Amino acid sequence: MKAINKIFLSVGIAAGSLGLSSCVGDLDLEPRDPSEITNVSNDMDRVFADIFLQFSTYGANGNSPVSGFDGGMASFQRALFIAEEMPTDEACWLWDPSSFGTLNYGQVVPTLDCVYGFYSRLMINITLCNQFIQSVDDGTFNITDENRKKAENYRRQAKILWGACYYYMLSFYDKIPYIDETVSVGDVPQQLPRAEVYARVTSALEEVVAAYQEDPTYATPIYGYVGLDAAESILAKIYLNAEVFSGTAAYDKCYTHSKNVIDRLGHGGYYGNGLARSYSSLFGYNNDKYVLGNGGDTTEIIWTLAQDKVHLTSWSGATFLIAGWLGTNGVQVTMYKPTTNQALDNVVEEQADGTSIIYKYYADQADYDSALAKYNSSETKDWMKQVSEVINDTPWSFDPSTTGHISMQWFNAGDGWKCMVARKSFVRKFDWNDVTMTQSDDLRTANWQTAAHGFSVENVSLVGDDWGNNGYITPKYTNWAYNDDGSIDIAGSPEPTATVGGDYAVIRLAEIYLTAAEAILQGGGGSQAEALQYVNYIRARAYGDAPGDNSHAWTSLSMQDLRDERCRELYQENVRRTDLIRWNQWCTGYTWEWKGGIQNGTNLAEHTKLYPIPSRVISASNFEQTTGY
Repeated sequence: MKAINKIFLSVGIAAGSLGLSSCVGDLDLEPRDPSEITNVSNDMDRVFADIFLQFSTYGANGNSPVSGFDGGMASFQRALFIAEEMPTDEACWLWDPSSFGTLNYGQVVPTLDCVYGFYSRLMINITLCNQFIQSVDDGTFNITDENRKKAENYRRQAKILWGACYYYMLSFYDKIPYIDETVSVGDVPQQLPRAEVYARVTSALEEVVAAYQEDPTYATPIYGYVGLDAAESILAKIYLNAEVFSGTAAYDKCYTHSKNVIDRLGHGGYYGNGLARSYSSLFGYNNDKYVLGNGGDTTEIIWTLAQDKVHLTSWSGATFLIAGWLGTNGVQVTMYKPTTNQALDNVVEEQADGTSIIYKYYADQADYDSALAKYNSSETKDWMKQVSEVINDTPWSFDPSTTGHISMQWFNAGDGWKCMVARKSFVRKFDWNDVTMTQSDDLRTANWQTAAHGFSVENVSLVGDDWGNNGYITPKYTNWAYNDDGSIDIAGSPEPTATVGGDYAVIRLAEIYLTAAEAILQGGGGSQAEALQYVNYIRARAYGDAPGDNSHAWTSLSMQDLRDERCRELYQENVRRTDLIRWNQWCTGYTWEWKGGIQNGTNLAEHTKLYPIPSRVISASNFEQTTGY
């Protein structure tokens, strides 16, 4: 790779150290002489792998590639979550106003660190993909007849990742710095209109799809990489938003590519439609078994950001989506009542006052006396002895003087930041069995913490000190290993640590089903019956219905039904803001708590459909600022 600092500076990003962790010695991407070209001719495999590393973590050896910046905030998934989810009804960030400003309200300014973070991450990854493609094309790598097909496949995958990054650029900006393999290293990228970038990116990805169809040798990738299905899924996402990006709808193309993916992957597994049997198991420690290319019968996860407890973890992905929501508050493992009656061991007994206690048998008199003394000590509060709830076979006691009862142990997590809550409008989209919204048959809420555990659904503020009193906690990822039926495999689960090994699912087959259904409803092809069937696949799994059980199936499908089901299924998967803009519900037409900076919500200005280019980039280049900023 050549002159990496020069590349980054040319797109307005101040690069820090970026010696990629899986490459050592001669693969040093920060040469002392900016004109030096590092010899990587024999390292094509490792250079290619390092592109994927930059999507799964945030920099080499734990460093951020953006100087003076929080590496976690500049990681791919986390940066996109900040931009796509936090301004919406699905989530918010309760701390760090200097970095996030009024992003929670849907209002951003170009000086915010978070704006710099996701812009920089996208441009860095685009640059790395481009430079790899150039290195294949210009002979930097020693490509022989034996490895030529592999090099061509690597090149296609780099182009797919490049296209994915530009999908997000199209979602955020209208004057987009555009670079591809034809732009020389060090050249300042041309800023192009959104519609032109849309045309170029879709054309490039269509060429990739055609190449895989002509020679399908590498169409199905090995675990952790991308192939034909990822390419068509990204095209489907772009075409779904074509009217926003280009001014002209392309629902027919969206449907075509979605249907191609469905035809290849929409079979097998418990339901016979390619979906995993359990929603929860898709977001656990061992979710890699559902990743395309990993050899399983069910391959719902089309593109994954791989993590590994031993070799690759980060402060992004599953780690971020566990720790960001969690904390331990107002709970402890219940203190057992000592007994010498062996038959009472581990027995939960309801008392006359309606409370429950649990017994522990002691065979040794001295041990019993010691435990009894502790149990009866004045320092042991009555609530510590009462079983409030049994969770994962462990009894817990809730402190009645606190608000928000939760333990990181319930998620097998080793860290919790107490940084995020959901908005009430999002919570209300789910089906609840009670007015306080604590009990639902929808298994997608299985890990949520609600009023049943003392949390308030009302968003009285978006302030960290009010955590527990200002919104439900709605995590979907955990650090448990799951069996296929959604039960927890405690024996197969890792020890709880601050970072976790579960993958982040970037694109799932479930999203493609919903994308195809929307394209159908918008006149892109297919039939209403087909769209309804796709949505009912999602609903059957959401409620744990057995194959053939139509208890939760709909008999008709409206556009609003589809919008709400898409929200329920894909929450926290970096689609929400783009969806609301496509549906014309971002500025007006739908209001959520603190939208526009008012507790009950208000309309947003038209320019907020886009993000500003960071001030640091504007000052270091001749770029024009986003319209309206």
